[in-house]
Amino acid sequence: MRYVIFILTITALAAQTPESLWRVARSGQRDPVVRTRQMLQVSTLDALSSGIYSASYTVGELKRQGDFGVGTFEGLDGELIALDGHFYQMRSNGQLTEADDKDKVPFVNLVQFKADVQFSVRNLTQTQLADVIDSLIPSKNYFYAIKVHGTFRDITTRAIAKQVLPYPPLAQLIPGQSVFNYANIAGTAVGIRSPSFVAGLNPVGHHFHFVSDDRKAGGHSLAFTIGDATLEIQRFIRHSIWFPDEEPFRKAILPLP
Repeated sequence: MRYVIFILTITALAAQTPESLWRVARSGQRDPVVRTRQMLQVSTLDALSSGIYSASYTVGELKRQGDFGVGTFEGLDGELIALDGHFYQMRSNGQLTEADDKDKVPFVNLVQFKADVQFSVRNLTQTQLADVIDSLIPSKNYFYAIKVHGTFRDITTRAIAKQVLPYPPLAQLIPGQSVFNYANIAGTAVGIRSPSFVAGLNPVGHHFHFVSDDRKAGGHSLAFTIGDATLEIQRFIRHSIWFPDEEPFRKAILPLP
């Protein structure tokens, strides 16, 4: 595997190696203001996978918690992409719109994004980029928010159509998902990396959603190849889960076998 990485900046401070850059980032975590940053999660992956798509947490409430993340909407109505404080919805009909504050979500990972480290990358597939990120982070035992902005030589995304009660399990819906293929498109991959010990709570490893610069394309990323892009990473040492206080969640048999 070949890839090219150029170190650009780390929290606006000059440094020479990835390890020294992360030392700067770690020292910042002790600042009283920075330390309050945490990742917010609504519900769990197992709950979503079992068909719990009802929701009570609104987009308006989420905007008070963070500005960057991935998730879905009530009834599994497409993909949620939060970027720069805007919450976008990519539906199965291929239309990308900005969500209303009253829209509800059954699952999301959300942060207040402020990169700890920044790099320049090029000519990498999604799998290769994940490997590069894993080689740069100080440990795989934390959560990370990942922002990749630039030109995507190709990207394949998906979205699932809105469901009605009684909700089927997620696995039954994957074969009928809508798939979209884009080429030579500028945009941002919004990613969350989760540690392996949270299996069942979150997708383990890298989970990317995408939104184009012209706000006409997006979805859950299945595969991509970047051209020239900027990679930004933020580490989180705090993680908070909001559990739905509703009957479907209370009666769910979790974790899934």
